[in-house]
Formats: sequence, C-alpha cells, structure tokens
Amino acid sequence: MAQATWVQPCAGGKASQLRRVAALKPNTNTWVVTSPNSTGADVALAIHQSVLNHNIKLHLGVTALNADVGASGVTVHLSDGLVLRARFLVLAGGVTPKSGGFATRLGMIVGPGPSVARSDFAGKKVAILGGGDSAVENFTMACDRGAADVRIFARSIKARADMISTVAPEKVVLGSYTVDEKSNSVNGEVFDQILVLYGYEASSESLLGLDLAMRPDGFVMTDTDCLTSKNNVYAIGELARRGHPCCVTSMADGVAVAKAIQRRIESTAISRFAGLTKRAIGLGLAVLK
Repeated sequence: MAQATWVQPCAGGKASQLRRVAALKPNTNTWVVTSPNSTGADVALAIHQSVLNHNIKLHLGVTALNADVGASGVTVHLSDGLVLRARFLVLAGGVTPKSGGFATRLGMIVGPGPSVARSDFAGKKVAILGGGDSAVENFTMACDRGAADVRIFARSIKARADMISTVAPEKVVLGSYTVDEKSNSVNGEVFDQILVLYGYEASSESLLGLDLAMRPDGFVMTDTDCLTSKNNVYAIGELARRGHPCCVTSMADGVAVAKAIQRRIESTAISRFAGLTKRAIGLGLAVLK
C-alpha cells in the first residue's frame, strides 16, 4: 500500500536536478540583466541551488503520475509509490515542443535543445521548419557551424523584426510547403537535416490528469493569481504562457502564486482572530450588563 504523507512546500520531477526548457537552451540569455552571460542550464542550476538553500524538500528522479483534487486538498501520486497530500498544488512542469506530426529520427530533430546543439552541420544542407525566434536562432547557429546551405520554411513569420532582418530573403521560403519523410525532402528538395521548430505546447504529463480549462492555443487558463479552473491548483511558467514565456516571467509567476497562497492562508487565520475578538467583545458586554 502506498504511503501517504502531508507535505510542506516541495518540488519534484524526473530529472536529477530542477530543470526544464531553460536547461535545454545552450545559448546565453543576454537580455536577462542580472545574468547576461548565463545559459539556460546555468539559470536552472542556480534555481536548483536556491531551492536547496531554502530547505525545500525535493522528490527527484521520480515522476508525478497524477493528481486528485478534493474538498480537503490535493493528492499527488508519484512513480515510486509515494502519495503526497497538501492544501495547494502548483503545476510548473513546463511545455513540450510542438511536433506537427513529426518525430525525431535520423535526419530530423523535433524541437530545439541539446540534440540540435550537438549536431554536426558542417558541409550539410539544413531545412528549418517554422518562423519564430527559435527558427532564426538555429538558422544562425547552423550557418556559424559551417552548414553548406540553410533555409527556413515558414507559413508565416513570427520572429522579431531585428532577428529576421539578419536572414537573407532568398533563405526564407514563405507559404505552404510539403515534407516527404521518406526522402527527407522539403518541396521536393532533399536535405541532410530537417529541424522542426514549431514552438511549444502544454505538456499533457504536466497536467497530471487534471481536467483543467485550457486556452484556445493549448495552454492552461489561469487568472491574475495563476489559479486554474480547479480550486487550490495553480499553474505557472510556460505551462500557462502568461506574457512572454521565459525563465524571468516564470519566476515572477512563482512569486505571484506564493503571495496568493499566503493571502489565502493568512485570511483564514485573520478570520479566526476576528471571530475570537467578536466573542470576547460579546462576553465583555455581557459582563457589563
């Protein structure tokens, strides 16, 4: 029988350290004013160390399988058989790259990250599917690593103007395109490597089986306090895509949730104090009579 434990603030995940999309990005975050020379992995490591410094219990190397929300709180089942119970649950499991129906294989990589960073592009023809910032970032990286030819295929351009302006117009094929996986070709032209960079979507694993209200774009719907459609369940970071998704806004979401939970906990204490005060006043008036 699984052990049930009421928990203080804790965090968990499959990795040996706290990390998600930030840790998968090898490039530096030059626009983060407090750590302009740090990579996503550096930021993730700093967060991990901060959690340890605050004595927050970690359940690492395990998977949170599912969660149940009841009148008395939230129950989370872990893959090691442990069952955690708490009043509040904060979902921060992140997102997964949109696949567009494709899968990573020889000659094709879905999503950015270590697989792309480790790839040898020297002398190769590379096709990039997608028109966002990530497409342009990886276009530049492939070119810098000696790719013979790199082209972007996109139905529309969503990358920042200053980024897309660095790409020669003839290197961008705008409009619909056809991919043949058997020949590893795009619009009939064979490429050595195809990078599928369609952005991200909420990971189904991160929802822990909870039936949450979702936005039309596939992310979790939340209010200004990051509260989901389930009472006592919050969602932060890229999972809820509040504003521009990045490590900085994710940390800001964490602060917003912490303060929201604090207000809810303290409102209960204050209401009890107010009740005691009213009873004391009532007793005092009774004595005076």
